[in-house]
Amino acid sequence: MKNTKKAVLSSLCASLGVVCLYLGVLINVMDMTAALLASFLVLFCLMEMGYGYAFAVYAMISVLSLILLPNASPAWMFILLFGYIPISKFGFERIFKTFAWLPKLFLFNAFYAAMIFLGGSLLGFTTENQFGIPPYAVYTAFFVFGNLLYLLCDILYARLVRFYIVKIRDKIRKYLK
Repeated sequence: MKNTKKAVLSSLCASLGVVCLYLGVLINVMDMTAALLASFLVLFCLMEMGYGYAFAVYAMISVLSLILLPNASPAWMFILLFGYIPISKFGFERIFKTFAWLPKLFLFNAFYAAMIFLGGSLLGFTTENQFGIPPYAVYTAFFVFGNLLYLLCDILYARLVRFYIVKIRDKIRKYLK
């Protein structure tokens, strides 16, 4: 594929990613789902064009969504939770073949802690509740469920790549030449 086509395809994926995140703004319950759908576009760019273009799509979706979206919640979920996962997953699996899960979990927990810290200090999210649950228990539950979500997404990305390569890639390749 020529560089011009790669640039056009990456910009199309970035704009479609911003539209996915905008759907998360319109339907307020779908913040996390919209961020996950937008990360599939980063995964597609990674499979078809490589790490550089995938990172460029991640950066374009991140910047444009922070600028254009009226509610930044799906944008922050994309930036700190789902957008970088395809790039880091396959990058770490390429470098650390057997122990790739260790740096992937460390990176995810660092970004997840940053999201919780930013949400608490800048956006005013609190762990106060009417049930009397202490804040450390809420944060522990956040990290347990966040890591389970990350592991499920890791498995999902691996299966999506396998499905894409086996079933879909040959049908799409003729249009991407």
